[in-house]
Amino acid sequence: MLQYFATGKNGLLTTPDHQQDTSYWINVERPTIDEIDQLVDQFDLPRDYLTAVLDDAEVSRTEQLSATDDDQPVLIVMQYPKLTTSDLGYLEFQVYPFALILVDQVVLTVSNYSASFIQDFVMDPESSKLSLDNHEDFVLAIMWYIEHSFVTALNLINKRTTTLESHLNQATHNAELFRIMSYQKSLIRFKAALQQNGPTLDAIESSVGYFTAAHHQSLTADIKIETQQARDMTDTTNQILQQYSQLVGSVISNNLNDVMKFLTSLTMVLTIPTIIGGIYGMNVKLPGASLVHAFTWIMAGTIVLCIISIEYLRNHDYF
Repeated sequence: MLQYFATGKNGLLTTPDHQQDTSYWINVERPTIDEIDQLVDQFDLPRDYLTAVLDDAEVSRTEQLSATDDDQPVLIVMQYPKLTTSDLGYLEFQVYPFALILVDQVVLTVSNYSASFIQDFVMDPESSKLSLDNHEDFVLAIMWYIEHSFVTALNLINKRTTTLESHLNQATHNAELFRIMSYQKSLIRFKAALQQNGPTLDAIESSVGYFTAAHHQSLTADIKIETQQARDMTDTTNQILQQYSQLVGSVISNNLNDVMKFLTSLTMVLTIPTIIGGIYGMNVKLPGASLVHAFTWIMAGTIVLCIISIEYLRNHDYF
């Protein structure tokens, strides 16, 4: 899918097609073979610039960033998080590559899956007013949103972890452990992705052909600060989840022990009428069997014994 954007008076505007006389942005999601061929022919791009994101394991990197020839297209590949559902049905985050390509008058962003931060970028009043005439400012703004998406994802994980804590006292199943495992897998992916994005940001900061304006240093610094924040949050959240995973396992085991203790105590109490009923159900002469109110006395005695047993078990914390 190809989405065309141009800069209007009130910010970014979607356009039905490209405009040859103005700068514009093409957002490419899950490109087809025909769309790849169209963009390769139109902008004279290396084919791997567009097909790189089709490989979910593609690493972050830059190409032609140090070239002095402005006619050479520049490729920047970074990693971004996306909320998915695991095979077991639990929510977790995967990490996928995202490509930014700079060519004459055009910025292309390419991903194999929809990226939520693109919508955030378009809807942000400040970012949407960035002029596409300055490709480098525009690309740096998108890169900040890529790194900020990790912070947003980590906040969601922390929020869901807090929700788990509120139900922890009733946990008796392994579902909570599987949820935590999904979050921990997400954090491992985040850590690897942020480590990959780091050298890419360093390459942009040290480039001599691009991103050399005075204000680009501050923009790049903002991106690196956001990256560092995401790294710190990842480490902290991972440590919390490791401790929380052990706690959940202990709580589940303790809750199951409480359930088994209650059921065992209940079985002991119910054994009393079972034994008495079994004895008086025998076809022999028994004490009190000839009394008119024998059944009433037997039931009353059984109830008294059950109450005494319940109170005894309760006093010893078995009920």
